[in-house]
Amino acid sequence: MTDASEKHVTLTKMCELHSIAMPRDGELAERFQKAFPTAAFDEAAQEWRMVWKKGTYADSNARLEAFFHDNGATVVHVDKC
Repeated sequence: MTDASEKHVTLTKMCELHSIAMPRDGELAERFQKAFPTAAFDEAAQEWRMVWKKGTYADSNARLEAFFHDNGATVVHVDKC
Protein backbone atom coordinates (compact mmCIF):
# COMPACT_ATOMS: atom_id res chain seq x y z
CA MET A 1 0.00 0.00 0.00
CA THR A 2 1.20 3.50 -0.79
CA ASP A 3 1.99 5.70 2.20
CA ALA A 4 -0.13 8.88 2.52
CA SER A 5 3.06 10.98 2.49
CA GLU A 6 3.67 9.74 -1.05
CA LYS A 7 0.40 11.23 -2.33
CA HIS A 8 1.76 14.77 -2.63
CA VAL A 9 4.94 15.58 -4.54
CA THR A 10 6.57 18.97 -5.01
CA LEU A 11 8.44 19.35 -8.29
CA THR A 12 10.83 22.30 -8.36
CA LYS A 13 12.30 23.37 -11.69
CA MET A 14 15.72 24.96 -11.16
CA CYS A 15 16.76 25.62 -14.75
CA GLU A 16 18.71 22.49 -15.71
CA LEU A 17 17.94 20.68 -12.48
CA HIS A 18 14.65 19.33 -11.17
CA SER A 19 14.19 18.58 -7.51
CA ILE A 20 11.44 16.24 -6.46
CA ALA A 21 10.32 16.42 -2.84
CA MET A 22 9.03 12.97 -2.00
CA PRO A 23 10.12 10.23 0.38
CA ARG A 24 13.36 8.41 -0.34
CA ASP A 25 11.81 5.00 0.28
CA GLY A 26 8.50 3.34 -0.38
CA GLU A 27 6.54 2.02 -3.33
CA LEU A 28 6.43 5.34 -5.18
CA ALA A 29 10.18 5.86 -4.78
CA GLU A 30 10.88 2.36 -6.12
CA ARG A 31 8.69 2.94 -9.18
CA PHE A 32 10.22 6.40 -9.65
CA GLN A 33 13.75 4.96 -9.67
CA LYS A 34 12.75 2.42 -12.32
CA ALA A 35 11.03 5.03 -14.50
CA PHE A 36 13.78 7.66 -14.08
CA PRO A 37 17.08 5.81 -13.55
CA THR A 38 19.15 9.00 -13.77
CA ALA A 39 17.45 10.42 -10.67
CA ALA A 40 19.38 10.31 -7.42
CA PHE A 41 18.43 11.07 -3.86
CA ASP A 42 20.36 14.05 -2.47
CA GLU A 43 21.04 13.30 1.20
CA ALA A 44 21.88 16.91 2.08
CA ALA A 45 18.70 18.32 0.50
CA GLN A 46 16.55 15.29 1.43
CA GLU A 47 14.98 15.22 -2.04
CA TRP A 48 15.40 13.58 -5.40
CA ARG A 49 17.40 15.40 -8.10
CA MET A 50 17.39 15.06 -11.88
CA VAL A 51 19.36 16.95 -14.49
CA TRP A 52 17.53 17.96 -17.69
CA LYS A 53 19.01 19.48 -20.81
CA LYS A 54 18.00 23.02 -21.71
CA GLY A 55 15.10 23.02 -24.13
CA THR A 56 13.50 19.84 -22.80
CA TYR A 57 11.64 21.30 -19.81
CA ALA A 58 8.15 20.89 -21.25
CA ASP A 59 8.85 17.25 -22.10
CA SER A 60 10.44 16.54 -18.72
CA ASN A 61 7.58 18.15 -16.81
CA ALA A 62 5.04 16.23 -18.87
CA ARG A 63 6.83 12.92 -18.22
CA LEU A 64 7.10 13.59 -14.50
CA GLU A 65 3.47 14.71 -14.22
CA ALA A 66 2.25 11.67 -16.14
CA PHE A 67 4.29 9.35 -13.94
CA PHE A 68 2.96 10.82 -10.70
CA HIS A 69 -0.62 10.99 -12.01
CA ASP A 70 -0.45 7.33 -13.08
CA ASN A 71 0.80 6.47 -9.59
CA GLY A 72 -1.95 8.35 -7.74
CA ALA A 73 0.11 11.33 -6.55
CA THR A 74 -0.67 15.02 -6.97
CA VAL A 75 2.08 17.37 -8.12
CA VAL A 76 2.72 20.91 -6.99
CA HIS A 77 5.03 22.91 -9.29
CA VAL A 78 7.53 25.50 -8.15
CA ASP A 79 9.52 27.38 -10.80
CA LYS A 80 12.85 28.79 -9.62
CA CYS A 81 14.39 29.12 -13.06
